[in-house]
Amino acid sequence: MAESASDSGAGTLSAAARLNLRVTIPRFLLFRVGTAGGTIDQIAFAPAAGIVGDSSSVSGTGGDAGGGSGANVAVRSNGGQITITETNDGGVGGLGSGGGISLSEISVSSDNASLDTPILSDTGGGTSSPTLNGGNVTNRTAVWTYAYDNTTTPADGNYDAQIIYTAASP
Repeated sequence: MAESASDSGAGTLSAAARLNLRVTIPRFLLFRVGTAGGTIDQIAFAPAAGIVGDSSSVSGTGGDAGGGSGANVAVRSNGGQITITETNDGGVGGLGSGGGISLSEISVSSDNASLDTPILSDTGGGTSSPTLNGGNVTNRTAVWTYAYDNTTTPADGNYDAQIIYTAASP
């Protein structure tokens, strides 16, 4: 039943009634790497034949940022310190079935130190922790830019791996 009040008589009248308000915010975590939605972006590297293995850094194509060599990244949460962990489907061998190109040949940088990227490795497990905005809240965006370091001379062919980034809150 609602609170009510009344006043009567001659002169100025006044009646006050109170109402309580409540907003319930759920604990949440939103994490995106690349194009929004269900798309899994692919950044591809194709060094020219004359520079294979000469340590010339090679930019990629196909990403949704950074001229194709980058991915837009966003993390929002109110659940405390976020940890981002990288794993991959390439196993110990890195890129390609049975290996061939180590994932350490792919360098990744962030344009925002408050949302740094985990370092890629053949075994996975690299982590980073975005800087909290305040309290338990994180609201960060960045562009993660990828490059092929090109320090080895592998056999010809395509070398593929899928990187799985997982954001978790305590």
